[in-house]
Amino acid sequence: MPESSQPTDASWSRALALARAALEAEPAGLLTDYDGTLSRIVHDPSAATLVEGAGAALATLAEHLAVVAFVTGRAPLDVRRLTGLTTVLVAGNHGTEVLEPGAETSGSTLDRGAISVALAEAIGRLPAMPGVTIEHKGLSASVHYRNAADPPAARAEIHAALESLDDGVLTIRDGRMIVELVPASSGDKGTATRDIVTRYGLRGVVVMGDDVTDLDMFRAASDLRAEGRLRAAIIAVGAGAEAPPAVAAAADAVIADSEAAAALLAALAAR
Repeated sequence: MPESSQPTDASWSRALALARAALEAEPAGLLTDYDGTLSRIVHDPSAATLVEGAGAALATLAEHLAVVAFVTGRAPLDVRRLTGLTTVLVAGNHGTEVLEPGAETSGSTLDRGAISVALAEAIGRLPAMPGVTIEHKGLSASVHYRNAADPPAARAEIHAALESLDDGVLTIRDGRMIVELVPASSGDKGTATRDIVTRYGLRGVVVMGDDVTDLDMFRAASDLRAEGRLRAAIIAVGAGAEAPPAVAAAADAVIADSEAAAALLAALAAR
């Protein structure tokens, strides 16, 4: 992305300065969410592609950093399909399923049989609702209600259907116009962040996210920084009405949207 087309607002410039400083502490890595962070939120989740410039920047950064990783609620192979990036690690299903760079299959230590049964039981409780779609991701599921005529009412109906769900196998989490059914007591994006930092011996890390599930990633990076283990730059993406205030509050800097995030990566890659 040409220098002249990069955002120039103070918050974006601060985010870039913090990210550059974090990546100077080698070995360094970049951990980022996918939906809403480097792809636009769209009505059809299967069509959420990377914004322009993000893919090339990620590929370049993967050549020079110890690790570049998506830490996402999506299934790992879904991220690979959408991005085409084979050199990027994917910690999918909220960090519980990992697709290594260059690998064709993902791995997880979870009991897939028990989770499959629990997901089927939970999904079976949900009534058919116009505009509400269910995305089954193998080890988790997402109930999207963005397209419902009355999203708050749809969310309430989803929660009512799931309120007596046995939390021994699954737990329920809310996101941006989404209700997540995820494995209970099996880690989260924060656990995945700590695992990646430890595995690659990172001394510097940039983390990027836009939703409440990314708070686990933010907290992990913040805690590791407080422990003196690494230099971290925590960047929240999204400043609109839909952006959860807690995400911005937990970040070191806030940038406007996924296009600004792609520009940030392009600037880091150019350096």
